[in-house]
Amino acid sequence: MPVYVVVGRGRFTDRVSTVFFPKDFLNLLDRVESELNASFPNLRKLFNGGEVEPGALLEEALNLLLLLKERGSELPPAFFFAVLPKDFEDVASIIGGGASSMAIPVEGRVYELIGGFGKAILRAPEGERELKAGEELSLGTVRVKVFTRQAYEAVAGPLKTLVVAALLAIRERQTMRVLGCAPSAAAA
Repeated sequence: MPVYVVVGRGRFTDRVSTVFFPKDFLNLLDRVESELNASFPNLRKLFNGGEVEPGALLEEALNLLLLLKERGSELPPAFFFAVLPKDFEDVASIIGGGASSMAIPVEGRVYELIGGFGKAILRAPEGERELKAGEELSLGTVRVKVFTRQAYEAVAGPLKTLVVAALLAIRERQTMRVLGCAPSAAAA
């Protein structure tokens, strides 16, 4: 499910990401805090399902964008998976795009692809193994390829969407929240 940002009670809604999930953004914030010694509490609260004030979020989104532009190469790449089309006629797979995590059922078994920042893992009934960038997997009739992006490339678009939403929220004097994650105790 895509992640959406909402201003107020729905005055403005826009897609933040179809590839990365709130847990991926939280993982990135963990890495930025531990490896680059920078903290972004409002972004953390937002991706934990809480409402945030747009002014503080705007500052943090811009600061994170600049930090990743300057020092993002110090972080591990983000892994995501794309379903490859079966043939030229298979538009459904092309439209589906990619995601940082997938579950693929095959003959009564489920194969989980787990990506995000740092590494990619295939969790299968027969065991778990780490995947490499560029690797292609055939799981039943589904073919999947492992892709990577550097941190800045992975989240520049989503952060720019949050900047625009924050500017609109400031203008409208509204708060912001993200759809696509369950509110947690950390957001309170």
